[in-house]
Amino acid sequence: MALADKKEQAFAAHICDLLEIARKSYTARFSGFLDARQLVLARGCVSAAGSGAEHLFFGGYPGAERVMLGAFAPYEQPDEAAFPIVPVTIGYRAQDTPGHRDLLGSLTGLAIGREALGDILVGEEYAVCFVSSAVAPVILNELKKVGRCGVHVREGMPEALPALHRYADLPLIVTSLRLDCMVAAVAGLSREKAAQAIRSQLVVVNGSVLVQTSGLLCEGDVFSIRGYGKYLFAQVLSSTKKGRLHILCRKYV
Repeated sequence: MALADKKEQAFAAHICDLLEIARKSYTARFSGFLDARQLVLARGCVSAAGSGAEHLFFGGYPGAERVMLGAFAPYEQPDEAAFPIVPVTIGYRAQDTPGHRDLLGSLTGLAIGREALGDILVGEEYAVCFVSSAVAPVILNELKKVGRCGVHVREGMPEALPALHRYADLPLIVTSLRLDCMVAAVAGLSREKAAQAIRSQLVVVNGSVLVQTSGLLCEGDVFSIRGYGKYLFAQVLSSTKKGRLHILCRKYV
């Protein structure tokens, strides 16, 4: 596993320490919430630690994107209930429409680090945030507004959770599933400029920077292009007589 810089090396060392402490002390240890790149690094550390590393990735609900790593004692059954994660529901008026960025900004404005904040699910009249138990009291006691919107906050979550993401569908035609072709198609760039963006490390696929323009994307891959947005390669729909591919991508909005 190649580590890009000292920050990544320090993070990987921290994860390895968590696994080792849990193994030696027979006490569960937990990371903060991980972003996509950190999750890739953490999985690499777990793999390197071998079969004795009892662990679980969990973010407070099934299918969470931002998750914690739980490192458990040898032969201990990893348990979701052990994770220090608290769901918090933030309610607001139906006519108010705070977005993910508004909610995240208000939470970090309480001097809460990003590693203490998991997924933020935004719906109509309420949003559900998954947060570290250490910062839950701060949010419950101090969050009164999101932007200009007054809010009321309670611990817990409703049975029906809002969707994690909102998408805009992008039906496209591409000559192949090569990374440079896909980047060019979704961003409206020439193939040459798309390749330049990739070589300049502006493209991230599934949490890792890719610099090989000829790499192939697969259905379900998530990729982002700095300055253009984040996309999900949803599926190949059909092919043309000339061998081109009708595909569906979804842009995160």
